Formats: sequence, C-alpha cells, structure tokens
Amino acid sequence: MHFTASPPVQGNDRVPTQQDLDTLSRQLNRPVRDVVEIPARCVCGNPLVAATAPRLSNGIPFPTTYYLTHPVITAAVSRLEAAGMMNTMSERLLSDRELAEAYARAHEAYLQARSDIAARAGTGPVPEIDGISAGGMPTRVKCLHVLVGHALAAGPGVNPLGDEALAALTEWWTADRCYCAGAWDEAAPVPAKDLSRHVKRLNATS
Repeated sequence: MHFTASPPVQGNDRVPTQQDLDTLSRQLNRPVRDVVEIPARCVCGNPLVAATAPRLSNGIPFPTTYYLTHPVITAAVSRLEAAGMMNTMSERLLSDRELAEAYARAHEAYLQARSDIAARAGTGPVPEIDGISAGGMPTRVKCLHVLVGHALAAGPGVNPLGDEALAALTEWWTADRCYCAGAWDEAAPVPAKDLSRHVKRLNATS
C-alpha cells in the first residue's frame, strides 16, 4: 500500500502559537493541555497532531505523547477501528516476526521521542510511565489513533502499523489536501471547561 505523507514538521514551525492552541481546543472541543510541539500540520498550516508533555501541569503522568487532533482524520481512523483493523494487526504481530520487530522498534522510537520532548518541556523524569509507550506497543494494537499520530509525527518508516493505517484511510484523508473547512467551528468560543478523564481523575483523588 502506498500513501503520500508530509515530512515531520521542523524547527520553529513545531512551536505552538496561541492560534494553534485555540485551534486544538476547538478541534478537541475542550481546553488543550500542556502542548509542547505541533509535530504534524495540514498543508494549510493547521495542527494535525499535538505533542504533549509526559507529565501534565496538574501532576498526572501522560503517556500519549502524540495526540491525533484533526476531526477528519480521527473520524477516519475510528472507521478503521470499527472495521476490526486493530484485531487483525494484533493477530499479525503474533505470526509475522519481521513486523513484530519493526513494531518493537516503533515502541522504542516513541519512548525516545517522549524523552526528548520531556527534556525540551523541562518536565524531568516521569518514572510512573517508564517503558510504557502508547497504543498497545510493543506487542499489540489498542488504539489506532495513537499509531496514526505517531506515524504523522515521525514520518514514514518509523511505525509500520501507523503507516498501514494511514494508507488505509486515503479514501477520507490524504496529506496533500486540506480538509479543514467545516471540520470544526472556527468562529466558536475557545472551550474553557475541561471535562477530560484526566481532570476527572485528579478531582476524584483530591
């Protein structure tokens, strides 16, 4: 399978602006938290993926470094999940040694990227999630959104199953076109109330 993928965002373009943060909040319909970088962008410049610090400012460890945010891509990936792609991929990991080894390398690449982002964010070590990546890596597939976010952020050839999922969603999204118009309400107020499970968990234990 072949797909067109933009290279990872480089340099100052990775630094989120206030406009980026507002766009992310509208995309997610909640206030965005602790975003360190924008590692993948639409051809128009809007964020596709947010890179989040491994420890949130409220103290909670956050293993999902690369968070897929664009509504068109997230909806497309949800279609793949509903069609059973995660189960098929997990089964293949048990029988395809080459794929399993490549997926294990993707896990290590994710951990290294998180360490690098933590250093840039100044969060320091997060021992609670040492060795834990995201999305089911390195032995199974639990969340295609994570793998696609990683594939977009890292570029082709790093996460083989993320690359496969990207190739499978070209019916709904490709990197060479903008799908932002109408994907979220650009005129809506920026969401101010965070109802995410991470904030709920903090409130429940405080």
